[in-house]
Amino acid sequence: MQFNIKQFVVFIVLFLLTVLYVIFSDYYADQREQTASAILSNLREDMSEIGYILSKNLHKQEDIKAHRAILDRTAANNDFISAIMVLDGSRLLLTTDPAFLQVPKENQFFRAHEQTPYEVMRQAGSFEGVIRYYRNGELHRLRLVFVVDKGEVKTYLNYNKANFLVYLVFLPSILVFLVWGLFSVYVSQPLEKLKNYLLTGEGAPKPFKLKELDTIRGIMEQTFARLAQEQKHLYKLARKDSLTGLANRNALHERLEKIIEESKTKERQFAFLFLDLDLFKSVNDSLGHHIGDELLKQVGKLLKRTVHRNEFVARVGGDEFILLLHRYSNVSEIIATIETIQRDLSEPFHIHNHPISISSSVGVAFYPQDGKDFVGLMQCSDIAMYEAKKNGRSQYFFYTEQLNQQVQKTIKLEKEMQLALDNDEYQLFYQPKVDLISKEIIGAEALIRWIKPDGTLVPPSDFISLAEENGFIMDLGKWILEAALNQLHEWQQKGIKIRMSINVAARQFLSGDFDADFKALLAKIPVDPKFIDLEITEYLFFEQNKSNLHILQSMRDLGVTISLDDFGTGFSSLSYLKKFPIDFLKIDKSFVDDYDTEQGAVFLETIVRMAKSLKMGVVAEGVETETQVKYLEAIGCDTFQGYICSRPLPVEDFYRFLGVNHQNSCTTQKLDKF
Repeated sequence: MQFNIKQFVVFIVLFLLTVLYVIFSDYYADQREQTASAILSNLREDMSEIGYILSKNLHKQEDIKAHRAILDRTAANNDFISAIMVLDGSRLLLTTDPAFLQVPKENQFFRAHEQTPYEVMRQAGSFEGVIRYYRNGELHRLRLVFVVDKGEVKTYLNYNKANFLVYLVFLPSILVFLVWGLFSVYVSQPLEKLKNYLLTGEGAPKPFKLKELDTIRGIMEQTFARLAQEQKHLYKLARKDSLTGLANRNALHERLEKIIEESKTKERQFAFLFLDLDLFKSVNDSLGHHIGDELLKQVGKLLKRTVHRNEFVARVGGDEFILLLHRYSNVSEIIATIETIQRDLSEPFHIHNHPISISSSVGVAFYPQDGKDFVGLMQCSDIAMYEAKKNGRSQYFFYTEQLNQQVQKTIKLEKEMQLALDNDEYQLFYQPKVDLISKEIIGAEALIRWIKPDGTLVPPSDFISLAEENGFIMDLGKWILEAALNQLHEWQQKGIKIRMSINVAARQFLSGDFDADFKALLAKIPVDPKFIDLEITEYLFFEQNKSNLHILQSMRDLGVTISLDDFGTGFSSLSYLKKFPIDFLKIDKSFVDDYDTEQGAVFLETIVRMAKSLKMGVVAEGVETETQVKYLEAIGCDTFQGYICSRPLPVEDFYRFLGVNHQNSCTTQKLDKF
């Protein structure tokens, strides 16, 4: 059978078109599978991260609404998610989109694991995960459901279809024009090169003689370059922290899996370090987030520079970093690395003419004894890091099972603290304050006590610091303030004219509502404000801002006095003594106990003289002996409180101590024992 030249060209064109179609189809299908795999991985990573965050922070089912912002943010930032639901069985607890109020049918969930990523994304309407949390020691599970935006998925999967169609239509017209020339030299061989380039994506051909073919080559080269750039960009976005350039949580997962496999094969351990910057929030709040971001960049560079170049550093949160250390011969080398990091971090960072000193707390867990996967190692190192913060910050702590038990005990205590407030188990005890000159009781400090229904007394040291850490001090502080003012009102009704000292936590004072709440209480409880003394700590002055000064001055304008508690044990800057309206300095018991040493005596006498020069009163805490009383009187101290006078007493015992009852009244009680 013979062909004319036109038929031959058509045959060649059709043949080449068939070849190109197969090549492009295979390439398109492969790209589509890769794109679908990336989308599926993105959804799974978001599902894993949200499940981890909620499992970590959820203590009861009702708390799920408090974490709605996390779900809303994830749904808003992920184009492939229409809505996120949280279900208890088939009951809907929460949805990020009111349009999705119906629980998806079972056939809409992804179930068949043998399907390809493209088949999964084309067919699945929803993905399901699980949220685990413990309540009263019992494991509970909630269903976490991602409702997929199938329209967005379809659009994203079909992104390269237009390019595919363009090439399929455009190439034949070029080929028809070229085959009339020197087909073998100028067409056949270049097309063969183009075919190989399409198949491999490597080895771009040199420029062709014919402009049309060279245009195709250039377009293909640009397309492959763009695709490579997009893949590189997507890879970077998926594995690099955009702020510091360090690895992110996704890259951490990948690297951790590799290190775990290596460690299993070689039967060796590695260290998982959780590093958190101390008081980083104060940098953002006082200097601005742009300064905080620059600080994080410099911290990231420092960490990368400090550890061995083959070790791994990732940023997994705002000011949280993970270090994987496996090139060490003993624990001493890990400690040396941590101490080097903490020492370098303590050196001031100069950012926009701001010298900033920062410290860090580090928790250390080991594979495999502390955890065998990402979740286990993360939890253990996180627990150890918080223990380091408890020990005073700028510390490091190694995870132990004993520490884990302590954390579980803390979680139980947190729940019991709230129940105790609901069940009215807290009481105020009152410790008298005595004037050193007249020996008269001139005031009392209200001190909280927790007495369980079985009569067990929980020491304040067991729950006050925890309340300050978890924010429960806000509710507890409001209760203390109201209970103390009600008691003061009762005293004033009985004619007892002594000052009530009430402790106010720094977090409570800085909440922004304290001034208004306090004035609302005064409007509700008719007490004379001049008999109210608010005791604050030096930590309140970490940020000497105008708001703090305004609130203190507002209290003073009402007639309320301000006492600075535990003076000398905290921030200890003399500048705030001049700047802020303070009426009394309270000397901590640790300094009173040291009165009989030369250094201790100098310290006490210096505080008293300084207070007098600033027209402040001085109150000594924890006085237990008559010799201490005489010494304090000799150096000019004004007031004391302590066991030598009385322990903190319930209100009925306090009445008896004053020598009054519900029928009698008095103004002051003089102590003859001194």
